[in-house]
Amino acid sequence: MVAESDVRAMAERAQLTLSDDEFAGIVRLVNETGNLAPEPAVVERFESGALTPGMLTFFLPRMWRYRLGDSPVPGEVWRAMFEFAEYTEDMVVQRRRRGTWVAFRGATQANREGLSWSLEVEQARYFARDRQAPGDRSASVWVARIPSDRVYARYMGGIEKELVADVRGLDVRSLEECRSDRLSLWRRVRGMARV
Repeated sequence: MVAESDVRAMAERAQLTLSDDEFAGIVRLVNETGNLAPEPAVVERFESGALTPGMLTFFLPRMWRYRLGDSPVPGEVWRAMFEFAEYTEDMVVQRRRRGTWVAFRGATQANREGLSWSLEVEQARYFARDRQAPGDRSASVWVARIPSDRVYARYMGGIEKELVADVRGLDVRSLEECRSDRLSLWRRVRGMARV
């Protein structure tokens, strides 16, 4: 069983302000599931309206960052949860940074508007090449300029520098298409930094 003091310490490290009722609800959920990232239980409670934004923010970064393989949670539900939760960077509540990010995604054309975007083109190439359905060789590397108000979370630790973002309606183009533009490669690479 997890103690409420442990949950309070975790929330404090995440700079998350919660009420006593929210702490009690989180402790109950963790003790019911035996898990600090109980994806099915959190999704069920989110969909039923039983979670506050703060409670969801306690769980969501861990659920996203430590999910294994393909999550059974539909992309629309992930998006709705991120829209409801507070913005985080490396699992800590932060003020959203201003600017635009050039980010990459290794995916099929049908999945090019997914939530997970890498700040490293090589990571996107890995996903395009090695993380698709068995036998699917149709994936490409996609590029988008993502304004900060579209970014839900940012993860800079670990093996990937990742943005969780809503790119619907943005100009999402293949890397090959970007290379065929008249801009020099140097100018495009220079634009990869936050502006």
